[in-house]
Amino acid sequence: MKLKQTLLAAAVCAAAATPALAVELDKPNFYGNLNAGALKIEGKDAEAEAFELELGLQGKAAIDQGLNLNYAVEVDLAWAANSADDPTTGRDGEADVHVKEAKFWLPTRYGLFVAAPRGTSGQWTDIYGPINHYEYNVSRADPRPDGIFAQPDRTSGTFAYHTPWFMKTKLVFAAITLNDSNGKDADGRSVRLVHKGDNLGFAIGTTQLVQEQLPPFATDDYLISAAGVSYQLGGLALGAVWENNRNAPYPLDPQGKADFDSYGVSAQYITEGGAGIAVGYKEKDHDYSAADNSVYTVKLEQRITPQVKVWAETGQYDKPVVSPQGALVTDTNYAIGFNLTF
Repeated sequence: MKLKQTLLAAAVCAAAATPALAVELDKPNFYGNLNAGALKIEGKDAEAEAFELELGLQGKAAIDQGLNLNYAVEVDLAWAANSADDPTTGRDGEADVHVKEAKFWLPTRYGLFVAAPRGTSGQWTDIYGPINHYEYNVSRADPRPDGIFAQPDRTSGTFAYHTPWFMKTKLVFAAITLNDSNGKDADGRSVRLVHKGDNLGFAIGTTQLVQEQLPPFATDDYLISAAGVSYQLGGLALGAVWENNRNAPYPLDPQGKADFDSYGVSAQYITEGGAGIAVGYKEKDHDYSAADNSVYTVKLEQRITPQVKVWAETGQYDKPVVSPQGALVTDTNYAIGFNLTF
């Protein structure tokens, strides 16, 4: 709580010392991403599935000339829509609605400042984005793990600072507060370097989670380091990611921790007519071979309009992926669906 109290006190002092400003609110933009279809996972019945049902508002408040406070609020309704098929809830459409984005960011000449009670992980977007050409078999650890990578795609309680761009490159520093009662002001810390060239881009970063935030059996801080590279030329997009995990919580180890490396490559090509194909491979190499896994992914798509596309995808996993709660999350799968954005 000390970190939050310090930031709050600083904000109050700044407000008291600043002359009154006329804040103008722009009309927010309403947007959405609706992605649904049919899904068949080995060992489970085929079913209609909502992959993403995301609705959001994004806007800004003009504080002063050239100084705008931006905001975004977004909810994901997919879990609620799919809850009738979840034997753990037994409820029809009554699961929790998940807040995907609740963040504010302030661009200034001195850099970008971000406060996000909930938001998409910048670490995940910048580093793992080059291989996420898929609809269902996405490289992430939460909310639907792929069994390969450990980086979650969402974070909570994040304060971040982005340096100004210099030669198409920037640094990002972030502090993450996940638990108010574990005696730590910041439960996680991350830093990354991002470069976005005309065709070639890359990002490298590291995230440290303190032991107090980890499961009770963990005996050390957990360090996730990763690097991603992308290349874009016309309709061709290539990507590769490497992730190194040190002291990852692992209950079967006598010390409650283990190391592993994960790798991923993907290539996507989309024609001028909107037809596309993506192929990829991901692999995890763990200290304990029982935790190893790999998957081949293939996707075909056809864009019908600038906002609508249809697609078919498969992920061929070496082993089933089980959630920490013991439920089958994904396995070799086949999916078809449509994607509508507005």
